[in-house]
Amino acid sequence: MKKSFTFLKVSYMAILLSVIGISEGLAQGLRTSYFMDNVPARLKMNPALQPARGYFNIPAIGAIGLSATSNKLSIDDFIDIIENENDFLTSDKFMNRLDNKNTMNIDLTLDLISFGFYSGKGFWTVNLGARSIISASIPKSMFEFARYANIDPDLNENLNLDYNIKDMELHADIFTEIGLGYSRPVAKDLTVGGRVKFLVGLGNLDAKIDQIHAKVNTGDVSSYQSWKVKTKGRLETSMKGLEFGYSSDGGYIDDIDFDSPGVSGYGFGIDLGASYNLLGCINISAAIIDLGFISWTKSSTTIATTDSEHDYGDFTNFNPDEFDPDNIETYQAGDIFDFDLIQFQTEEKTKSRSTSLRSTLNLGAEYTLLNNKLGFGLLSSTQFTQPKAYSELTFSANYRPRNWFGATLSYSFLHSDFETLGIGLKLGPVFIGSDYLMTKSAGDANRVNAYFGVSVPLGKKRLDYRR
Repeated sequence: MKKSFTFLKVSYMAILLSVIGISEGLAQGLRTSYFMDNVPARLKMNPALQPARGYFNIPAIGAIGLSATSNKLSIDDFIDIIENENDFLTSDKFMNRLDNKNTMNIDLTLDLISFGFYSGKGFWTVNLGARSIISASIPKSMFEFARYANIDPDLNENLNLDYNIKDMELHADIFTEIGLGYSRPVAKDLTVGGRVKFLVGLGNLDAKIDQIHAKVNTGDVSSYQSWKVKTKGRLETSMKGLEFGYSSDGGYIDDIDFDSPGVSGYGFGIDLGASYNLLGCINISAAIIDLGFISWTKSSTTIATTDSEHDYGDFTNFNPDEFDPDNIETYQAGDIFDFDLIQFQTEEKTKSRSTSLRSTLNLGAEYTLLNNKLGFGLLSSTQFTQPKAYSELTFSANYRPRNWFGATLSYSFLHSDFETLGIGLKLGPVFIGSDYLMTKSAGDANRVNAYFGVSVPLGKKRLDYRR
């Protein structure tokens, strides 16, 4: 049986660690909540945005979030990938949707505990949480190769016999954090804030395949298809409980097993923010989130490289008697990140390594009227994820007549294609929100997130509170 390293396996590992670990809200934050007073979720995007009073997030239900984004793949595609393993490769609809370069990001979150309180004019925040982020960039040519690699070209003369696959990446980060934040006015209209975070790394994986050149092996005299393959790439992983198996003939990695997660490294992070009130009705703010690093231990780290030429072929899934060129679903496709295809060789001397956090830059401005009950805001948010940064521009109309009630309607310009709106609603202790509320078929959307939180107020409202 072919042993492979698929995007699914990393997803499952991250999901498992997210459930076992402690999570603390959406990695990049819910942009719709940025201009909503007394919603704790917005403090994750700018530590200088002081609320009118303190808060305590209810454990387990204080902040639950999910985010999935892609430049081309839809929600239905994500579901097919998770539910149908490799069968999604046989779908013409899936293949036709792909771009030359396909990126995807998944964030999984679950809050354990966090709270904030005033001490004089200073506002303190404390949180205990974790984060699980998966991202990948896969060329369309890799999907095509995985789809057709097991078919004898003599049965379909239209098959591509030469694939040159470049720049494929897969990244995963899972870590917990203990954070302490503080903000206070430093001038009449200027408030600054920051948060320091002690990080405990549970796992990291960085795989980058510079090239996979696969060409049909014309010297093969057997009745089935095989390939001459040239590969170049690097795999770095730090995760306690992650074990590799090795082939008996070439000594390359051909299997992966995962058991007993644990601490794999330690690090440090910081958030910085500022907010300025102009003319009493214009609020300008800026923040940089998640500046920092994690240093992974030598004992949990494996580094492997590939720079080889070899034969490749696995035909146990292909039955030529059942093959119909007009119905590709008559056979089972191959795998993405197949170990036998890539043939990673482990370096002899394992060493410790460090990775950077995925930072986010937020720039916001809001015009308020009716004694701050109504506001119109514009937020620019750029998340520096691997392998590609994501930027979004969000316009919002914000209505907040009471401390216990607030509503925001938002529209994001860069990824919604005029098909989605965002909404945020605070009703007493409950807050729900989404940056991409579907106005058409939810399954066709390529970007979706949702946030649910329950928090109770701490202390009295500050009489001198100014946004």
